Amino acid sequence: MTFLDALEGNFKKMLEYRAAAGYATATYVSMVTPFINFCGNTYPDAEAITREMVDRWLESRGYSINNQAAFIACLRQYARFINFLGGKAFIPDEDYSIRRTAYEPYLFTGQELSLFFDSVDGCVPRTSGRKCRPDLVLPPLFRLMYCCGMRPGEPLRLLCGDVNLESGDIYIRETKRHKDRHIIMSEDMRELCREYNARAGERTWFFEYKGKPYSTKWMTSRFCRCWKNSGIQAHGTPRPYDLRHAFASHNLMRWIDRKLDVMALLPFLSSYMGHSELTSTLYYVHLLPDRLRKSSGIDWTRFSDIYGKAGDPDET
Repeated sequence: MTFLDALEGNFKKMLEYRAAAGYATATYVSMVTPFINFCGNTYPDAEAITREMVDRWLESRGYSINNQAAFIACLRQYARFINFLGGKAFIPDEDYSIRRTAYEPYLFTGQELSLFFDSVDGCVPRTSGRKCRPDLVLPPLFRLMYCCGMRPGEPLRLLCGDVNLESGDIYIRETKRHKDRHIIMSEDMRELCREYNARAGERTWFFEYKGKPYSTKWMTSRFCRCWKNSGIQAHGTPRPYDLRHAFASHNLMRWIDRKLDVMALLPFLSSYMGHSELTSTLYYVHLLPDRLRKSSGIDWTRFSDIYGKAGDPDET
């Protein structure tokens, strides 16, 4: 058995164990798999993961602070699992700990969203004849994030069977903290997905290219390209995650404008977005414009007590 085979075998066992225990595995796959391939191909005669391997990997990747923190957290669990099985693996110590930096969500204006989606809809394919071209994939993909409040990775992991184009029901699996959920699309969103599905043809994944789901890296690069092509004079640097933030904050603003009971409606928004605690949903209240945050539709005594414990639900 080669070193690469051993690493892959132990990693598969760890994923199976986590899945059986009810924990998510998607982040581990995206973070650890490239490192395993690096170790197996660069050190084919090695017998264990070493500090040198970790150091060389980090030097070659140029991670952002948050991505490196996420990688180290995943690697620690993998290395501990190997050691638990009786193998040997270097477990990154406190010298590798990095404090994540808080990200302030970009708040889209209505005009910015309109210009952004105009840019998305104007995307042209690089190569004709591709089954799932950018001009075909991006309009429904980015609208699912905004219109349905989905995390960027969630639509990419949808199987065709997870999307009911008759009822509009979407089954989202392998979500954050392994909390699967069902959401319902609006009628116009469902119609857009039906048109996309008819053109995309037979496949396993709802958004698929060459038999595999599109990667978050590809999606992020396309988001940045569409944003740049929109011509928006931005006041910050948006990310795909901010479409989800926009879904939550825009729903809150609409409820306040309609003088609805925001505190009574928050549990429904929390369930729809897949938050495990209401505090995660209350985070979005502080993103609202000042005039709305002072609305009588919010129980400020209750909000202050709860929000003091809450942080960005998608960045922790």
